[in-house]
Amino acid sequence: MRSEIKIFRDELFKTVDLKNDIHTLILKLSAKEKRKLLKSFLLCCLHQLFCEQFKKKIELSNFKMECYEMDSKIIQILIHDIIETEEYTLEGIAYYTHIPYDVIYAAAYGINNQFSITLWAKLVELYIQVKPDIILILVDKLLEIKNKTLFILSLLKEV
Repeated sequence: MRSEIKIFRDELFKTVDLKNDIHTLILKLSAKEKRKLLKSFLLCCLHQLFCEQFKKKIELSNFKMECYEMDSKIIQILIHDIIETEEYTLEGIAYYTHIPYDVIYAAAYGINNQFSITLWAKLVELYIQVKPDIILILVDKLLEIKNKTLFILSLLKEV
């Protein structure tokens, strides 16, 4: 997931000097590109949020856990938390997300550890549906990021 977002970000910023006004760049984007950028940003924020939220649930036997291992653990926790609500089974998750059952099964039991951003996004959507309280935490996190970003942009303008 991180690599797909990084590729999109790199393509977007490869011709941009960060000292230039970022707002100018955003204004030049099409509506479709703005939606992609927003979705990528929100998924990154959610990933970071879930890493923080699930830190206690993830056994850090290997302190230098690879990114894809961390993603796999988070996906496992998301699936298990969805199932614990008793609103969905593995089959229900597969049906709702339009992802094959064997992929959901592999993710739930940690059999495979390299998944697409589509799986990630659909599981997050379902997780938010069954646990809407996570939205408040996300909004707080986004406001925190906004404040940090505004501060950094103000520093860049001074340079």
